[in-house]
Amino acid sequence: MARVLCAWEFGGDLGHVRRLLPIARELRARGHSTVFAFRDSAYLHGVLAEGFEAFVAPLLRVPAAVTVSPLNFSDILLNLGFDDPHGLHGALRAWRSMYSLLDPDVVVTDYAPTALLAAATLELPRVTVGTGFSQPRVGEPLPALRTWEPSDPNVLRAIDDRVLNSVRAALAGVSDRVPRSAAGLFDANAHLLCTFAEIDPFGARADVEYVGPQGDATSGVNLDWPPGERARVFAYLKPGDARFAAVLGALGQLDADVIVAAPGLAPEAALGASRGSMRVVASTVNLERVIGAATLCVCHAGPGVVARGLAAGVPFALLPQHLEQYLVAQRVREAGSAELISPDEPPPDFVAWFASLLAREDLKEAARERASALRGYSFAAGTQRVAERIVAVAAG
Repeated sequence: MARVLCAWEFGGDLGHVRRLLPIARELRARGHSTVFAFRDSAYLHGVLAEGFEAFVAPLLRVPAAVTVSPLNFSDILLNLGFDDPHGLHGALRAWRSMYSLLDPDVVVTDYAPTALLAAATLELPRVTVGTGFSQPRVGEPLPALRTWEPSDPNVLRAIDDRVLNSVRAALAGVSDRVPRSAAGLFDANAHLLCTFAEIDPFGARADVEYVGPQGDATSGVNLDWPPGERARVFAYLKPGDARFAAVLGALGQLDADVIVAAPGLAPEAALGASRGSMRVVASTVNLERVIGAATLCVCHAGPGVVARGLAAGVPFALLPQHLEQYLVAQRVREAGSAELISPDEPPPDFVAWFASLLAREDLKEAARERASALRGYSFAAGTQRVAERIVAVAAG
């Protein structure tokens, strides 16, 4: 029986929990045990209620000032706290102590670079999971994140050196296993990308394993479309987006049946926004019940919702909020089944934009073609593949 430690360190989306928890359930069904270390204590109750061990993860001290547009992944690490060798030293020692106490056979990290580095210093078997962004393309130096903008390799190399110098200082007196390059910070026995290769934010690559998207899409409110032949628009929106009110207002004006999932919205606000043929809920919804029959999906290009929409053959209106979502949105647009509005663009006339996309036969055809290629794909099988690879790494 393998003992698996699942670590989540950065990123605030529910996707991390929804990815790791089904994996843990699958591992338990196979006779293995899992312990969680989560950055957010709000999610500990749920995993504890299911009988798993769980702890709050050691956290870095995020700097007061960050680079607004990081150039490469080393720049992201500096934004996350890797520029503070004292804080990094403390977090690495805490992770190492946790490993010594819990004695895992394998460490599984979901956007947890400090946990990954600490496990490497102890030569523990390591697996990374995610949808691609937290496992950057490797290179010397680490490549630029925005390939459409010019970049200076010397500047990128200097950023890599800042990270490595901080790591060396943090590991002094702790371990002599210091990565020789910034790419070495991400070394693991297996990199499992829980997504389709076509929506890997950095493009399809050979040094990772595409196990496919997985997780539970049936949790949330059960809603059904009303009968009839009208267009159906499903929207998954974050109330914190500056465009939220304008988008919601436009959706309510469409000649279509509309379901809006807005987790985080106050319930009374959701009730007040629901009108006519538009229903707004302040929670997640059962995607399997709504997305397959939708005519258009409006979302921020979160990889989980996008993967479900691709498999269902639904065109997209994408409103990315940050770089990872923008990179995913670009991939879907390149494949022909989406249009996008970046957060830097001035908002369009959303009513006209949504109406034009509902009429676009080319988007519908591209979406149907991709769904045909994915026919028979099992999201449950994706979870099984991840569990199998984790157990294989643990066994050596």
